[in-house]
Amino acid sequence: MAVMDGPRPTLSSSMATWFLDMCPNMSSSLTHFMSSLVLLLFSSLAVCSAFMSEFQPQHDFTNNNSPVFPASHRLLASSCQKMDSKHGSECSKKVVEASQIRCALTLLDADFLNDTKVLEIAKAEKEYNIPIIRANRKLVAAVNGGLHNPSPLVFNPEWSKEQSQGKASRFNHPSTLGIRRPKNEDDIAFMSVLELGELIKTKQITSEELTKIFLERLKRYNPVLEAVVTYTDDLAYEQAKEADKLLSKGIYLGPLHGIPYGLKDIISVPHYKTTWGSTSFKNQVLNIEAWVYKRLKSAGAVLVAKLVSGSLAYDDIWFGGRTRNPWNIEEFSTGSSAGPAACTSAGMVPFAIGSETAGSITYPAARCGVTALRPTFGTVGRTGVMSLSESLDKLGPFCRYATDCAVILDAIRGKDPDDYSSRNILFDDPFSVDITKLTVGYLEDADKEVVHVLESKGVKVVPFKLNYTVDSVQGVLNFTMDVDMLAHFDEWQRSGKDDDYEAQDQWPLELRRARVVSAVDYVQAQRARGKLIQEVKESFTVDAFIGNATDWERVCLGNLVGLPVIVVPTGFTNISNPPSNGTRRRTTINTGIYAPPNHDHIALALAMAYQSVTNHHKQRPPIDDLGSDDTIPNPPIVAIPPRRLHLQEIYIEKL
Repeated sequence: MAVMDGPRPTLSSSMATWFLDMCPNMSSSLTHFMSSLVLLLFSSLAVCSAFMSEFQPQHDFTNNNSPVFPASHRLLASSCQKMDSKHGSECSKKVVEASQIRCALTLLDADFLNDTKVLEIAKAEKEYNIPIIRANRKLVAAVNGGLHNPSPLVFNPEWSKEQSQGKASRFNHPSTLGIRRPKNEDDIAFMSVLELGELIKTKQITSEELTKIFLERLKRYNPVLEAVVTYTDDLAYEQAKEADKLLSKGIYLGPLHGIPYGLKDIISVPHYKTTWGSTSFKNQVLNIEAWVYKRLKSAGAVLVAKLVSGSLAYDDIWFGGRTRNPWNIEEFSTGSSAGPAACTSAGMVPFAIGSETAGSITYPAARCGVTALRPTFGTVGRTGVMSLSESLDKLGPFCRYATDCAVILDAIRGKDPDDYSSRNILFDDPFSVDITKLTVGYLEDADKEVVHVLESKGVKVVPFKLNYTVDSVQGVLNFTMDVDMLAHFDEWQRSGKDDDYEAQDQWPLELRRARVVSAVDYVQAQRARGKLIQEVKESFTVDAFIGNATDWERVCLGNLVGLPVIVVPTGFTNISNPPSNGTRRRTTINTGIYAPPNHDHIALALAMAYQSVTNHHKQRPPIDDLGSDDTIPNPPIVAIPPRRLHLQEIYIEKL
């Protein structure tokens, strides 16, 4: 790219004349041809110059206002002067080619090579790189979603240098003896998983009855919340009858025996659609049994619905609409695990399984007022689950009680033989943790009620700050997630299916940008990630810490490092701009309890301790009764900004 001082010259006949004068030995018969060629050259340079002006607004002009090219350009151009017409024409074509390639290299921040080296790159790319790229694409990238051929480059968030030995033992969950069946079905719907399990175990209710209750609630509230993709009635009743049959024979599979639940619709179940929330895949049936589904089926749980995933696991917009927040149905739920959060909040399922790559558990859990766990990376196997990023994707439970999160985690954790990143993590039993021996930090944005409650229960609480020097945390997350995602949806983009995507300012824009992230810069981002992990490890001087669960920088950091966090409801405030006569709609308040990798049991124990003396998590959203004079405009006036805006703020400020 030519860097020039003074006013940038316009594309004119004088510039063409200037360029042709540099090749005086050309025959007159080539003048017309070369004029056209020169115009093409300067058109290319003009486009490149316009792009580069955003980053290099510098100029360099001689006294006679002739453009001065870098030495590499002058050498190539001057060599044309000594050639005959045939070779001069070929030389000029190379000048054009080098300039066009150089323009492309500016997109990679790699415009530092001379023209000879640029042309060497072009030759090697055509003869060597492209055949390899196309062969690899044909081999592993013909099918979208990343369900097959996972990368063997495995991320392990483990901080200890010693390898864990032994077999993980099951948690000893508390007894729920004495639980009686409520008369009201609404009361049944909002019982904890452990309480429902006790009703089934003591035969106060059958799994088939319970399944009917939750299927009816799903169908009753879904028209408002837009949170369900597929009802699995036939499968649900089949599994419920099997659970009841086993119990009649004296076979009890544990606390999830006969308990209904929902799966985020990026998790495949044979014979049912797995749409990934996307118009492109809304009729897709994957006859793959996801590992997490196998685990829940073996525990006796009953699948009642495939729940909304934002399109291709991005935000809450999907091909059927946009999922709403049960606590304020004028709002949307945010985050791609929109269906699991909304359905759990509304008592449409006792629990659900969602996923997070960057905020898709924490954001919807916080907005919808539920308790949810983003576990340590590698805790839960992901075979049969649509992949965004193999070093970031995690599955976790949405519940209303922290105790339920522990029960669900116990059922779904373990080594998935087909997921290279999954591990048998030797968690301690969260129900046996002595919290009085813990030191818990609290950040400036921590919910002080949580701090005071835990302190009253004997926890040592101290002010805390997580220190690190990596200032590109959000950018590292972006590079990692977007490039990995594009690898899994390369065919989708190349075939133009991204034009049908539900929100063009989301994945389509991000993945186009990812197309020009070089392999070198991707690796540099992973090196920055490694530095971040080391700094967080050294700074994490407490057993856990309390802080905002939806701070975007912290969401990015937690996912890059692999930290577990449990989102806990801590109260409610009035909505903004409420109706004049009042409303029962509320804005939820929450906090996050973070632990080091492989210490999910500590976060769970602290959350259970907090919920043992508070009742925020037991409150029910006002779906049926908003208030006497409260109506919801359609479309709603409250808009939730897309995640992309959060990602770009730090970089817009720096440019």
